[in-house]
Amino acid sequence: MGRFAETETAVIARLRALKAAPEVSINLSDLTAPMHVAGFRQDEIMAVLNALEQDKILSFTPGNRLLILKDLP
Repeated sequence: MGRFAETETAVIARLRALKAAPEVSINLSDLTAPMHVAGFRQDEIMAVLNALEQDKILSFTPGNRLLILKDLP
């Protein structure tokens, strides 16, 4: 598994742990802080989040938050 796929799997698992569902807003630091501890870099996490935003699964909102738009893959 490549690093992007590994990071994507970890991001989605963390979002599920945070009970992400459509119309739920999540604090970005609640997602990234544990991932940093697990050894993922900020640029790796943001690459996955940007890909999920392009797929219209989530969007970035003011206040350093993520809005979940669709069910997670």
